[in-house]
Amino acid sequence: MEKLRTLEKWLLSAEKALLIAFVLIMVSLSFLQVILRGFFSAGFLWADTFLRHMVLWIGFLGAAVAASQNKQFAMDAAHRFFEGRTKAAVAILTHIATGAICWILMRSSWDFLLNEKKSGAILFSFGESFHVPTWYAEVILPVGFGLILIHYAIKTIEAFGILVQKKS
Repeated sequence: MEKLRTLEKWLLSAEKALLIAFVLIMVSLSFLQVILRGFFSAGFLWADTFLRHMVLWIGFLGAAVAASQNKQFAMDAAHRFFEGRTKAAVAILTHIATGAICWILMRSSWDFLLNEKKSGAILFSFGESFHVPTWYAEVILPVGFGLILIHYAIKTIEAFGILVQKKS
């Protein structure tokens, strides 16, 4: 059980570090765009598209952080009214249901990502020689659902440990 908690702490630290980095990049690039447009009537053509996709990344990473802290879904209200083994059992059911939904969404978004990769769509370009494929920005879809799934799998195992412990 301690190894799972260590894994989740490491994962949470990585997610938070990425969140901080991405927010800093977004704020800096947005500010730079405003300055360039306002004072120089210029700007980066790719920046708005890039920033829109960064919002997607931040949303998924934020959802994973919320999942690690049991703050993502309102389903926790169901087991607030229970105590002991019943509370652990309800938590197991809600975590398994959430994990199953995340698994389905992760698999579907993986298929979507493979189709996007196959299509060769370009998100934006730097000049005429460097093109960023759309699927680079969409990698967060299966990864994000996978991160949320990992957090809920850990929560399920912890709740099962509580259920078994209370039984003894």
